[in-house]
Amino acid sequence: MRYLVFGDVHGNALALDAVLEAGRARGAEGYLFVGDLVGYGPDPLGCIERLLPLAEAGSLAWVLGNHELVVRGDAEPLGYSAEALQTLEWTRKLVDGNPAAKSFLASGHLTSVANDLIWLAHDSLAEPGSGNYHRWPRNAKSELACLRYEQGRVCFYGHTHKLRAEMTKGEMPVVLTPMTAHETDGIDPHPLHLQPRDLGWVGAGSVGFPTNSQRRPEFLILDETDSNDWRIEKYEVAYNREEARERVRKGLGLGSDCSKDVVERIARWL
Repeated sequence: MRYLVFGDVHGNALALDAVLEAGRARGAEGYLFVGDLVGYGPDPLGCIERLLPLAEAGSLAWVLGNHELVVRGDAEPLGYSAEALQTLEWTRKLVDGNPAAKSFLASGHLTSVANDLIWLAHDSLAEPGSGNYHRWPRNAKSELACLRYEQGRVCFYGHTHKLRAEMTKGEMPVVLTPMTAHETDGIDPHPLHLQPRDLGWVGAGSVGFPTNSQRRPEFLILDETDSNDWRIEKYEVAYNREEARERVRKGLGLGSDCSKDVVERIARWL
């Protein structure tokens, strides 16, 4: 099966639509989401509505991000920015008034597993819900050790808004693997390869607020068709950033509790 792997949408429905379309064009049949569907962006309910039918069809595995935990009331937003605090409070009100969205978020967990070998976490598999950012190869050692303990083969994570991969090849030490995204049509000609004795701790980048130079939404495709050679393809996709900015200004600027300064800063991030 070919899985679309994505995360950190943050209420940017326009970017999510672009990624879902690009994934399907590349043969995605299953969907793996690594958290933070809401927060910052202007359309949290629209983003939830796009994932609901995938979950109902049984084709989506997903985990909660720290922003979902705050909206659910399971975590305090300690140290969060004004942008996060204001948009999450607004999002909480929207979700409380939408039973389907509230039920969807209530069904989420901190970790998830698909087909026994594919694990998902937002920030950490070893310490799920810790809120820690993964930045150093030494952090990957504990994550890969946890993955090995769980008898998994790969764990995808989010939170950092970075495409990143640390892997072990057989008995070799952890290696930070280059993650250059394919930016044009067609299939990534230089995927990562995971053989049966390999392990991968892989960051899925960000759909809604990416940090690459062109701010293009990012996603991965996991192709596990050949059990002896799993492939992880890396992608960026173009979309209308100016329209996304206008959606922020209109969606957050009208009827929300967000200040004008917060709205404008979020628009500039896109």
